[in-house]
Amino acid sequence: MMRVHIALFFVSLLYAILFSWAGQIMPNYLRPEAFVMLRVITATTLFYLVALTQTSEKIDWKAHGKELAICGFFGTSANMYLFFHGLALTHPINGAILMLVTPLFVGIFDHIRVKAYPKPWFIVGTIIAAAGSIWLMIGKGAVFNKETLMGDLYVAVNALFYAIYLVRVKRIAHFYKPITINKITFTFGTLYMLPIGGMALLHTDFHAFTPNISTKVVYVLFFTSFLVYLLNSYAVKKAGPTLAGLYIYLQPVMASIIAVLLGADTLTVSKVATMTLIMGGVFLATRFSPK
Repeated sequence: MMRVHIALFFVSLLYAILFSWAGQIMPNYLRPEAFVMLRVITATTLFYLVALTQTSEKIDWKAHGKELAICGFFGTSANMYLFFHGLALTHPINGAILMLVTPLFVGIFDHIRVKAYPKPWFIVGTIIAAAGSIWLMIGKGAVFNKETLMGDLYVAVNALFYAIYLVRVKRIAHFYKPITINKITFTFGTLYMLPIGGMALLHTDFHAFTPNISTKVVYVLFFTSFLVYLLNSYAVKKAGPTLAGLYIYLQPVMASIIAVLLGADTLTVSKVATMTLIMGGVFLATRFSPK
């Protein structure tokens, strides 16, 4: 179980950097649809390359083909497009706050999956973690208004789609290795994105990329498109989608720590108390999350 927590810790850490960097890349260097197209193509290629080093698994298309196709839509194309398109239209801090509704959606869908009512301490822990995360992010200057409305809506729907993906991928996680699941779902994601992102990617001026932007694009392509999905699939297979979703509440904590280390923020008693509250809430909720 410790390996699962370590995997999810790194998922939160890697995602914490994504919000501000994605806003620097789009739309000046890459249009959202082009960026998503580049993400799914790169991740698909990497998954197939890694799969070559492992024993091949036969896919039962009759039993699981539909589920894999659905996961490919909700988890690797539609949600990515909505997320990146939303970030291009709103503030990164808004996007970070709106993603905090994902664990709520996951918790609801996952309890429906196992046909169980949430335990009281799970609810208490989730509320504590959610409240602490929102308080921490609001302190960084989130502004919701009519100018950001469309972007905010895109990110919110993306959070819903990602929650659906985390719960549905659990249905097939017991049958295949994480690398196999991601290889297939990203293949579907690439096909779904091709009509929207294919031409946009071909018309991208890669010569305009600065070394700084190129480095950030590579980070997004490898760490948050390939590695994050691999780690999440492993965690969902071993522990369940609710635990994976709850770790999203740690992303504001990670982002704040990174900002302090880079000298872009200061650590106060209030922030330390809020971070401790978030981590305590996550710990409590994970103890009583459905498996």
